[in-house]
Amino acid sequence: MSLAAAVAQRLPAADSVDASLVDDIGRFYADPSWFARYVYPWGEGGMLENETGQDVWQEDVDRAIRAGVLKTLAAEKNGYLDASGEPIDTSIKIAVASGNGIGKSCKISMIIHWFISTRPHPQILVMANTLPQLSNKTWRELAKWHKMMINKDWFVWTATKFYAKEHPETWFAAATPWSEEHPEAISGTHEKDVLVLMDEASGIPDVVWEYIDPAMTTPGAIWIAFGNPTRNTGRFFECFNRFKHRWTTF
Repeated sequence: MSLAAAVAQRLPAADSVDASLVDDIGRFYADPSWFARYVYPWGEGGMLENETGQDVWQEDVDRAIRAGVLKTLAAEKNGYLDASGEPIDTSIKIAVASGNGIGKSCKISMIIHWFISTRPHPQILVMANTLPQLSNKTWRELAKWHKMMINKDWFVWTATKFYAKEHPETWFAAATPWSEEHPEAISGTHEKDVLVLMDEASGIPDVVWEYIDPAMTTPGAIWIAFGNPTRNTGRFFECFNRFKHRWTTF
């Protein structure tokens, strides 16, 4: 069964969803860049009236995601084992270090929309360095881009959850507050399709990262950390240093 067909089976009935739209979006399983070109009204008025597409750095991140997804699909055919029978690490880990104002929250929104639109019943955790950053910037940006999606009617945005109308309990992205005292609250992420996104990741304590690590054993799990490189210690810093061999960095 094609991905498009698999997604179609789990979306609302054909009388409430355009079947051709479901089929089109299902084709972007491995391609967040083309997904973004397809679902948002570039150059057609409103916030995107004078925009022709994503920034170069955002396209670069999409290419890294695509490469990772294609690697996972290839590994799946061999049971996630290499030629010598050893397990292949198919987790996709990307770290982006930058200053403010380049569109990190915008890119996070696009990635959430791509993942939740192309994977049935995914588990998506979205977190930031502080609750105000998560609620007032990261999650608010998601609402802005949701209103522009061609398939916006598939989903509902709330202050803490972004979910498929037909499957609110199992098909959603969650704005996920963390607690340094109780980091275990964010553990247990082991669905078939896992996405973890961090905004201002340099301010998220190492213990929170450590509770996310086990989720990356899921084949094709994606972990993307965006942050302002303001610290010379911590897990975000080490993405570009001690653990650089595990991460694709920008």
